Amino acid sequence: MTEQDKFDKAKIMYQSEEKCNFLFEHCWNLLKDQPKWILRDAAKQRKTMVPPPTPTTTPTTTPSPTRNVIEDEVVELDRPMGKKAAVKKRKVEGKQTEEIIQLRKMKFTLLEEAQAQEKEYFRLKTEKMEYDKKVEDERLRLLSEKLRIEAEKTELAKLQLMFLDVWTQFHRKSSVSVIPVA
Repeated sequence: MTEQDKFDKAKIMYQSEEKCNFLFEHCWNLLKDQPKWILRDAAKQRKTMVPPPTPTTTPTTTPSPTRNVIEDEVVELDRPMGKKAAVKKRKVEGKQTEEIIQLRKMKFTLLEEAQAQEKEYFRLKTEKMEYDKKVEDERLRLLSEKLRIEAEKTELAKLQLMFLDVWTQFHRKSSVSVIPVA
């Protein structure tokens, strides 16, 4: 018996019990392969069948819609979330959102502190560079002053030598030409 034969037989049975035609054939075609209906059919088959075979028996090779379903396996079906679960989820997401906001605020605060420290670092670095420049300028000024003083000393030494030379020549002349008057 094919699937279509089974469906036709079910439609006839529905019409005899409900006294009207089955109007949801298009829905059945969409839903018949969904996990919920496959599990439901498998459960019905288990109830009407002899106890399930032991695991040591070999599986049958005939394909069936319940073949992919393991009897002890729990299958999570995609269902809409209930009201309580939705409220709980919103609360959890709200807490997570608050935590994320708190973490972002902390991150922002840390970034501001890091930026302030970086500004302070560059301010101190600039200050140090200015101080080093002043120290270097002062060192150059003192070196220049030292060279000027050395040049003046050298010039003074030359003048002293010239003065001594003139003085010694003057004294030689005066000692020779000076006649004591008695």
